[in-house]
Amino acid sequence: MLRKKLVSAILLASGASVNAAWAEDSKQTQTTQLQKISVESQLNPPLEPVDISTSTTLQPSKTEMDRNGTASLGEALDGLPGVNTLETGPQSGKPVVRGDTSLRLPVLSNGMTMEYQAEGTRHNPNVDPALTERLEVIRGPQGLKYSSQAVKSAVNVVGPQIDYAGPGETKASGELMGEVNSNNNETMIGAKAKLSSNGFGLVGGVTKRRGNDFVTPDGPEAGDVAPGDPPGTKPLVTGTTPYTNFEGESAVIGAGYRGDWGEVELRHNYWQSKQNYLGVEAAPGEYELIPSAGQNLTNSETQLKAEFFAGDWVIKPKYAHTRNQRQAMHEVTYEDMDDYKDDEEYLDIVVHRDDYQLAVEHPEFFGWQGEFGVSGYTKDQDLRSGHLTPSATEDGAGIFMVEKQSFGPWDVELGARYDSQHVKAPLSSENAHFWDETGVYNSSNNSRDFSDWSGALGVAYHYTSNWTFTGNLGRSFRAPSIFELYASGAHGGVQAYQLGNPDLKAETSINTELAATWQSENLHSTLSVYSNWVDNYIVLENTETEEYCDHDGNCQPTQNLNYPYRLMINSQTNALIQGIEWSATYRMTPQLQWQATAEIMQGRDTKNNRDLPLMPANNATLGAQYTFGSGQYLAKPYVGLGTKYVAEKDSAGSYEPFSQFDSTPFGTASTKDYWLWNLEAGTGVKFGKQRLYLDLTVQNLMDVQYRDFLDTYKGYAQGMGRNFQLHARLPFKI
Repeated sequence: MLRKKLVSAILLASGASVNAAWAEDSKQTQTTQLQKISVESQLNPPLEPVDISTSTTLQPSKTEMDRNGTASLGEALDGLPGVNTLETGPQSGKPVVRGDTSLRLPVLSNGMTMEYQAEGTRHNPNVDPALTERLEVIRGPQGLKYSSQAVKSAVNVVGPQIDYAGPGETKASGELMGEVNSNNNETMIGAKAKLSSNGFGLVGGVTKRRGNDFVTPDGPEAGDVAPGDPPGTKPLVTGTTPYTNFEGESAVIGAGYRGDWGEVELRHNYWQSKQNYLGVEAAPGEYELIPSAGQNLTNSETQLKAEFFAGDWVIKPKYAHTRNQRQAMHEVTYEDMDDYKDDEEYLDIVVHRDDYQLAVEHPEFFGWQGEFGVSGYTKDQDLRSGHLTPSATEDGAGIFMVEKQSFGPWDVELGARYDSQHVKAPLSSENAHFWDETGVYNSSNNSRDFSDWSGALGVAYHYTSNWTFTGNLGRSFRAPSIFELYASGAHGGVQAYQLGNPDLKAETSINTELAATWQSENLHSTLSVYSNWVDNYIVLENTETEEYCDHDGNCQPTQNLNYPYRLMINSQTNALIQGIEWSATYRMTPQLQWQATAEIMQGRDTKNNRDLPLMPANNATLGAQYTFGSGQYLAKPYVGLGTKYVAEKDSAGSYEPFSQFDSTPFGTASTKDYWLWNLEAGTGVKFGKQRLYLDLTVQNLMDVQYRDFLDTYKGYAQGMGRNFQLHARLPFKI
């Protein structure tokens, strides 16, 4: 009861909400953006008014990203209004935006589709946030330039940009980075650099991370429980959580040239992550902690883009090639995976993907400004070994248009897109497991075609210099993936046998949003209300059976898998996702600034009248930061305190991944409410013209025992305990 009162007090004290982290998506798009503050003479300058338009781009500020180091894309975005993270320890975190994640939430790399085999809850996007220029959450009509789904939401990862120097000018800059964490002894070292001269430019960066097993707060454990014992909620393990270590590295290099005719850039990204995941299996009379899987993810991506000026027209071709490899072995650590490459269960999937786009910005036409274009892709998935998803091909094409015009205080934006997609899983010998042995598909459904349109209408009314009201209406389309159609195999990372459905239909959705924004010199706030109606919503549903029956009624065991593995089958329903988001930034004094957010949302299976899986719990945050004046040796030292409240949430039943843990004698699929505190402090240390920036964050300050609803370890472990994180960076210019 006390916590509920405190949350209510936070909400009332903060006034209306604000989207305090919005940024500009492109030179064509006017979107709400966080004001970037770099004037050292003013501690916290007044909040400048920003133009609020119909398309939205949410973005953590560069200051926040610099101070809060993480290997997880989900954690880097967590805290933005409507954004949460689907996490598995500190190394693995996928963003969840208004209930959408994985295959339902496009992740883009510089505006091009990022291929990362997104079907699993523990498959990380190929991103180290330390090597990004900015991270964006996009939605509205402008999202249709990227994807039919982006009208709802998409995440765009923007890599380091070339800082072009003009004729006769040379510029060079960079940054050295380092980070240490006390909880799991995680370390990161990295460097970034930019060089440009006479229109030519280079950019590069590299990071390396390594972390040991993370540690949870000590507390009561389930003890010596055995299969068949009554349900219980205590964790199987507290303290050091085995099989949760990881290591990774990433690098980027790019080159470009800018002239009067336009510009051209070529860049290459490399990313690798090796991870272990904790699991549990039943032994006679007991449960045993095991490595549920070791995983080695590798991604190489090459992008070529250009802009050519033709009078008032801008022609923008783009091309990207990606090679993404996933290697995994259940009940084996990644350190020992090489010894099992000849095992028939060793999973090795390589995906080659080529993306093309040609967009054209046109001059103003009867007051309308915008762009149109075409896009296409080809995808070749090669199952080298293992039995999870077959070798298959996928290709698609799309055409889009986005236009905008202002009518006095009104902004109107229109977008439309049409996509077609073809998927085929051959009846080949290498795919015999899927069409011959388990009968997931046959010659009648191994090839599928999908096509549909998407569209969006956005309106913004600038009522006064302080008040702006916006509304958006959109329709989106998503074709089922190779995995959703044709999977059949043990998925060690989530301890389940997953089965596709070749008869799935495409998802379609109608999305609406209304928002009111107030902004002044000292307060920015926004309140948003949204609803998403989704037809043919695809879900993986747990079953109680441990055998699979094909279309001809032939039944067989899924595999010799120990409890608590479950068979999960793709099915479809209709869904309604609704929510309210709000956030605020309040400059109380030049030294003291407050921030608050809140989210209330619900996802319902309207066909079966039950909750949807993987929906975040309601939550609220409140934080304050005090900035001191600069001295002779210290530049703008600061101290901050923040808190986050997360409400209790019940599992969606058989739809919910890990739902079996609500009936085991340990762990849980449903979670109780919790309250976490973070403390932070930092400063810039002056060395002549140089600054060494040191930022210390104490996460989970009170060492609270908790389980987050979107934590995939909630079935047998807890969330990470107290962690001291020290982040250092040394920018330099030459």
